[in-house]
Amino acid sequence: MPSSDYTSSSSIHSNEEEGLRNLLAQELGPAISVSDGAWTSSLYVDSASESAIKCFFDQSGEYEDGKWVRISKVLTRKSQLRKSLCGMINCIIRYFSPKETHAARKAVDAQVNSFYCDSTGSSTTPSSTPDIAIMASGPSFSTPKVAPLGFSNIAACVGVGLKEVPTDESAQVASMAAHAKHIFIQQPNRNFVRSISVTGRKVRLFHFDRSGAQYSPPFDIHDDPHTFIRLILGLSSLNERTLGLDDTIQWTMGPDGQKVGGTLTTIGPDNVIVTYNLAMDQGPFARTSLCGRGTTCWVVRKADGERLIVKDYWVAEDRPSEVRLLDEVKGLPGVCQMVSYEDNRVQTKDFRAEKMALEDDTLKNRTKIRIVMKAYGPTIEKFTSVTQVLSALRDAIAAHKALLDRNIIHRDISPNNVLLGSDDADEGDRGVLIDLDIALRSLGSTSDTRVDFRTGTRMFQSLMVLRSWELTPAETPVYDYLDDIEAFFWVFAYILLIYTPNGHRMPIDHYRERLLWLWNHDHPCSAHAKKWTFLDAPSMAYEAQRAMHPGWKGACWDLFLKLRKFVYEINDEKERLVFQDRKELVTSESDRFASLLVKVDEHYAHVLGMFDAALSKATEESFDEPGCVPPPAPGASSASSTHSSTSEFVEPEITSADTSATSLHSTTTPTESKSNLSAKPETPAKRPVTPPRNSKRRRDEAELDEFPVEVKRRCPPSRRALRGILGSVYEYCRGWF
Repeated sequence: MPSSDYTSSSSIHSNEEEGLRNLLAQELGPAISVSDGAWTSSLYVDSASESAIKCFFDQSGEYEDGKWVRISKVLTRKSQLRKSLCGMINCIIRYFSPKETHAARKAVDAQVNSFYCDSTGSSTTPSSTPDIAIMASGPSFSTPKVAPLGFSNIAACVGVGLKEVPTDESAQVASMAAHAKHIFIQQPNRNFVRSISVTGRKVRLFHFDRSGAQYSPPFDIHDDPHTFIRLILGLSSLNERTLGLDDTIQWTMGPDGQKVGGTLTTIGPDNVIVTYNLAMDQGPFARTSLCGRGTTCWVVRKADGERLIVKDYWVAEDRPSEVRLLDEVKGLPGVCQMVSYEDNRVQTKDFRAEKMALEDDTLKNRTKIRIVMKAYGPTIEKFTSVTQVLSALRDAIAAHKALLDRNIIHRDISPNNVLLGSDDADEGDRGVLIDLDIALRSLGSTSDTRVDFRTGTRMFQSLMVLRSWELTPAETPVYDYLDDIEAFFWVFAYILLIYTPNGHRMPIDHYRERLLWLWNHDHPCSAHAKKWTFLDAPSMAYEAQRAMHPGWKGACWDLFLKLRKFVYEINDEKERLVFQDRKELVTSESDRFASLLVKVDEHYAHVLGMFDAALSKATEESFDEPGCVPPPAPGASSASSTHSSTSEFVEPEITSADTSATSLHSTTTPTESKSNLSAKPETPAKRPVTPPRNSKRRRDEAELDEFPVEVKRRCPPSRRALRGILGSVYEYCRGWF
């Protein structure tokens, strides 16, 4: 719809501005820099010579007496300025480009033309339409299905403002960041995005890549027309690499502008250039975060039809490349296998101003890596039976132990990183671990890197990782294999509570909606409190059993309780060890949990044994019979997964970490087994603190109960049923008060 020049509601403008500021804080944080004034004039110098620009002035009539004619007078409406700028930009494009290419680039007033703004898959990204868009066609641009114009077929955006008053630069950066994020998602082969804003007489350039954002000081459009012309030519270039696109990935378009085929060119196994066909029936999977790794996975096919996965991502210069780790795990069952790689394709510092400081921890140079890997099945969330889930998790945990034996700790266990093996996979390959790009070198059973709530996938982070938010450096322990084993538990609990045993989503209800939101809470302290409650509160097992599909309970309920108890006791012991000697903390973080970590083989044997027992039960009692698990009722809405893709195959982003689980407690029941830990204390040394009630939330759903639950005294067996009911009522009432 066309937008008016004046906002009828200040609250709408205020809400939009607040959304943009939240985006800026969450996506970029401090990863924003300002270039020097010479940067803009140094760009695209080969696009037009001084003599060519002079001829343009003489012949076009656009620039006279030191001013651009169309905007030489004061304009009082944004629509007038948009119209004038579109005319200027299109005149520049037509003059400096061959006639046969004029249709390939065109400035369009996006506010008065039908512009499709697709979802990013994130509740944090405002869906704002740019003022002016440079419409583009070519091997990387496809027409939206529902409109002639959208973020999938534009080369750049132009922001427009009327007044030359001192502007809030953060608001401009935030607005351009929202557009850049949409472009990165809809054009998954983007390396960087550039746009400009024109406010009165002033022009500013904005640059976004996986290291963050950079913008220029403003320059006067009338005083420096040469720089303006070159910027327009650069932002509308017919050379896709100049636009910031990776031209090793190209598509062919059908008559309707939709992609019908594509290719990806890379280095093959024999160190020779090879071109694969893109699997058009399986679009790329991409993370939506604006800066960071920017992982994009492409499904390709070899000439013989074999599928491969090509993973593009940006590794920070202080991080080791995943390539070396994948090379070391060749032939290891249950771990993804590398076919070939390119380890230094391009760096973000190559796109930016020369004097930009990238040495700061908040603004790091990143290098683009491409890895070609063997293809496996879909993620574990695409399972179709109980035995398939149990087999995949069991073999993924065994693979995790094999990685640890080679001094590697994964550090990002989530459903997206556990793939199903092929239908005829042998034991050991029924579940496959992928994504070692944030894996750590281990020192035996631990690492030399402290736990950090900003690393990993939020929904499946361990309690100790979440706890790092409030710990001092002296208190913060290092990451160890138990953090990953706990993450496997959260994956298992997530699957049991969200899906039916044959892979259908359970109908949405308050419990599941709240569970997804709380486990994935923005505030790590809140997520920690809820997860601890999930493990510790007496009512939580009762609520989980009630919410779980009956088809899970025969083979998986005992496993769920025992694994939950194991995770609880691990965390209880870790809490005690972290806080037992606060006045005399051990000097080495890696020694703090030594009494636990010495049992590494026992721990893996115990966990794998629990899965083997559940698998035997599932096989013996035939829990996978097709008729035993009905799908959700037709028309029933289902809980939205934090990992489901949009039509553009995009994974919703999750800030520093991805997603998390809820809060359950382990009650003493006859089905629970005694885990092989030393006797735990009656109460942990320290419980989660209450987070501030005014902490910023990303979602506007159910109100969060932020008060942690104190440990309850266990009741005699005869009172367990009543305890479960009263506990449930207690938790419900506590949520209100």
